[in-house]
This record gives sequence, C-alpha cells and structure tokens, in this order.
Amino acid sequence: MRIRLLLPVLLLPALAMPAFAQAPSPREPSEQELRRAQQGAEAWQAYLLRVAKAVARSDGARDLALAALLEAQARPYDPGRATGLDPDRLRAEAGARGAGDLLTQQLLLAAAVVGDDPARRTAAARRWQALAPGNLAPLMHQGLDTAALLDAAPRLNRNAPELYPLQRWAAGVLRRHAPTAAEWAAFGEGAKPSAEANAAVWSSSLSVLLPDYQPLLRACDMRAPGAAGRAAACRHLSSLLLARPQTMIDERIGLSLARGQATSPADIAALDARRRGVDWRLEQMGKLAMQADGPGGAAAFARLLADASVTTEDAMARRMLAEAGIPAEPPAGWQAPWQRR
Repeated sequence: MRIRLLLPVLLLPALAMPAFAQAPSPREPSEQELRRAQQGAEAWQAYLLRVAKAVARSDGARDLALAALLEAQARPYDPGRATGLDPDRLRAEAGARGAGDLLTQQLLLAAAVVGDDPARRTAAARRWQALAPGNLAPLMHQGLDTAALLDAAPRLNRNAPELYPLQRWAAGVLRRHAPTAAEWAAFGEGAKPSAEANAAVWSSSLSVLLPDYQPLLRACDMRAPGAAGRAAACRHLSSLLLARPQTMIDERIGLSLARGQATSPADIAALDARRRGVDWRLEQMGKLAMQADGPGGAAAFARLLADASVTTEDAMARRMLAEAGIPAEPPAGWQAPWQRR
C-alpha cells in the first residue's frame, strides 16, 4: 500500500520529476507476476468485504456509508459468491439516518464515485451542498457543465472539501479492523504495518473525492473563445481556491486560474513565487514517498493524520519536510517543472 497524495493524476505530467521522465519503460510482467498480482488483489477484496460486513453491523449512518464504500472498493469479487451485504440497503439507510451529517454524504459520494454511479454521485453531492450552501467543493461533483458552474460562481463564498476530517474518522474505524497476519501475507505487500499506518494509508483512497478541474481550466483559458465574458467568474473561483486551500491541488488550480487572469508584472511574479513553493513541496514529497520507512512513510503519515492541528495538505507536507530536514521553500537556483520547459 502506498500513501496517495491528494494531488490527482491530471497534474502529474506537469509536475513529474525529470528522473521519472528519464526512467526506461517497464518490462512486461511475467505470468507468475500477473498471477501473484491477481492473488493479492483478490486477498484485498476479501479483506475489504470482511471489514465492510463488520462495520455494517452498526446502526450508525457513517458506518453504513463506510460499509457501502468498502463494498464498492471490493469489486470485482466473485459474482457467484454470497457476500452477506446489500449495498442498496446500506446506501438507503445511511442516507436516511445521516441526512444532516456531512461526513455521511461524503462517504456516500465516495461510494458512488468508486462504484461509477453518476446518478448517486450527483444526489450525494447535492445533499452535501444543501448542508454546506456556498461551498464550491460539492458543486464540483454535480456533473454541471462549465457554463452552469461559472454561472453559480457569484453565489459561492468558500471552498471547503474537508477531506482531512473525513480521513481521520475513516482511519479511526479502519484501525479497529486491521488485517490479520495471514491476510497481510496474502496481499504480498512486504512487511506488515501497524494498524494505525494501515488505516491511515487506506484513508488516503478518499482522494477519489478530488474533482476534475480540467473543464474549468479550459473554460478560464484566456485564449479560449468567449473567455473575456467569463473573466469575473474565473477570478472569483480562483480567489476561493487560494483563500485557504485545504489540498495542494486546490492551491495549484487556483494559481493557474489566477495566473491566466493576471496582467500586472508584480502580480505575476508573486503568483509564480507561490507556485514554485507548491511545486517544490510536491517534488520533495514525491521523493520522500519513495522511502517507505522514512519521514514521508506510512507511520509518519498516520501520526500526522491523527494530529487535529494538521488541517491542510500543505501543513502535512511542511511537517513531513521539516522532520526530514528539508526546507519548505525552494532554494534560489531551483527550477519548477514549468520553468525547466
């Protein structure tokens, strides 16, 4: 298992380290390797189903929603095998009991994303929106076209995905259901981690709740037709993303939007300086993540996730870098990936 930075795949090509770009193409796996991988995947599916059934015994709305998410993550399992779970019932009861609970709706949204169910995804996002009016984060999951999103911009007053409270709660539940020694051996994942580390790393799979910002980036591209009429909405959205970004993707997208709208050399220089800092921390975190037992490993992630004072991904990155003796800001001669091009 590997910790997933909340930065999704859409930005990785722009931020990839040169060493990754220069690496040779991986060879084709052997039949034996493919078989081991399949066995490991099936073992994970069996473990997730075991935990889902245990969590589903609760009457709590969040537990039921988490069970629905775990069931969705466990697919594809053997369709001929009875699982003892009714995902439709789990979702219905969780939705009814947790109608006023934001975390329940986020978990149901994650289950719909993992299960590739657009209708349920939109419904859960709308329920989240009703609990948090003015919040950009749930709006991004409602399947709106770009025009509708930009039209809604003036009514929005913040961007609060609230992923760390969700991850903390989920990790707390999963910690009570750690894999057994036999289950871990079947995964083929190397040395067995602590229950805390396993739960924290699993919680990072909730990065599925990060939205796809590509349509918004295209709509706010000043070179695109009609962009001038969208400038005010794009500026407002960038200000929401940059006001207090909880994830590094939010900050990175906000900077891209603001950079596209900026005309003053002083404003451009300030945005570029901030962008260099974000890219530096992302690059250093990528290097730390390759060191399983180091300051950026699962144990450190679990410890910092449990710290309620860590409320943003940038704060998490800065703490990990500080513990590794790495400065949070880039040295003067360092170039960001977009500068190297």
